Amino acid sequence: MFSVTPFYWLKPACSFAARLGVALLCVACLLPSVADAKPKKKKEKEKKEKSSSLQVPIPIGHSAEGVKLPDYGEDGQRLQMNFEIGSATRVTNDELEMKDLRIETFNEAGAAEMMILMPVSRLDLKSRVVSSVDPVTIRRADMELTGGNMSFDTRTRRGTFSGPTRMLIFNREEFTSNADANTSTPEAGQ
Repeated sequence: MFSVTPFYWLKPACSFAARLGVALLCVACLLPSVADAKPKKKKEKEKKEKSSSLQVPIPIGHSAEGVKLPDYGEDGQRLQMNFEIGSATRVTNDELEMKDLRIETFNEAGAAEMMILMPVSRLDLKSRVVSSVDPVTIRRADMELTGGNMSFDTRTRRGTFSGPTRMLIFNREEFTSNADANTSTPEAGQ
């Protein structure tokens, strides 16, 4: 009868200790490759978190004036937003308190799209949400929007207002002329 052992190349006369030693040597050779795989995943996750959160060079508990923070897209090439902060204070590792904030957003072509003005605001660096309890103004080429409390997600470029809100449309004729053309009434007798 012929039996195959896991280490068939070892003679049956070898001791159990020799077989165990060879098995442990094989396992020891495989462990470094498994151990290296986990830190790579962890490093990739940390790198992704770092790139997704806004990097602010202000230590906790300190203030800075005239801070400019550019925010580039995922490719790192195209400027998406530019934060100009009159005065910034790092409250915690994840929060930044700001005064006289001016956020300028840019479209895909790199042209200025809109301007957000916040007298007093707070930025959560992990979620990248800017919030304000003071009145906020948003300006675009075609309108100006002023509202009470605001929360603005810088990743999705979506914001919400609560409280009294006022919208001023600059090119009203364009909207009314389109509406008049679409809702024209037929004259009598036709």
